Amino acid sequence: MDPTLYFKSIEETSPLALIEYSTGRIFRTTRTLGLGDCASDGILRFDAAARITQDIASQDLADSGVADEGVWVVRRTHIRFKGAPRYQDRIAVSTFCAGVGRAWAQRRTTLESPNGRVEVSSLWVQTDPMSRSPKSLSSNFHQIFGPSARGRSTGARLEIAEGQEYETFAWPLRVTDIDVLGHLNNAAYFEALEQIAHRNDCVRADVAVVFALAEYREGVNSGEEVELHISHQSPHGFQLDFISMGKNQCSIVWGTEEDPSR
Repeated sequence: MDPTLYFKSIEETSPLALIEYSTGRIFRTTRTLGLGDCASDGILRFDAAARITQDIASQDLADSGVADEGVWVVRRTHIRFKGAPRYQDRIAVSTFCAGVGRAWAQRRTTLESPNGRVEVSSLWVQTDPMSRSPKSLSSNFHQIFGPSARGRSTGARLEIAEGQEYETFAWPLRVTDIDVLGHLNNAAYFEALEQIAHRNDCVRADVAVVFALAEYREGVNSGEEVELHISHQSPHGFQLDFISMGKNQCSIVWGTEEDPSR
């Protein structure tokens, strides 16, 4: 398949297509991008954008009063850069619920500065703290977050097929990659994406729009060995599959698109 068409099809058919905010609850904050958020060229990294998104989601849940109802685990994350927020930019961060399912919800987050805008759409599954199995959303959750979802439903089925022709790349885990749940933090997967993009000389500064779509399966646990399978490599992007314990634990597609306003 033509890599250009492959990445375009992923962008257009994603079940987490970017939805604009309308009505209901929206949580806002601001922050300044620091050295730990940006690459050597000063541009906000994908892993930092994922980490900021994760943090504001936790803040929103705590502020809403439903944080203790379950443990939320990310299933899918779609990140789209238009322009590039940079080092020491003051960014406005906002988030809201854009869709719900039986035990999961879609969260939309925007990071915006004078230098660019980052849109993030993530599917989070609520799990039982003891069994780690999906836990149905409560009536309290629907009352608080339902209005912004406006009746939109979202599914939890994964879409990215594992690459069949690939190059392998070792990815040793660090103790700092593991979070309080004992597995590789969802933002840390994007550190591998940044590494491979740098290795492949994928320049972001001159590209109008850059996106990444990550789908998480069982996840990588502390102490496991990880091998990256890199496929669909072209000037337009690539795919990473994270292989651990003989299984594909996560896939990330990275790609570019032209700015239609140009």
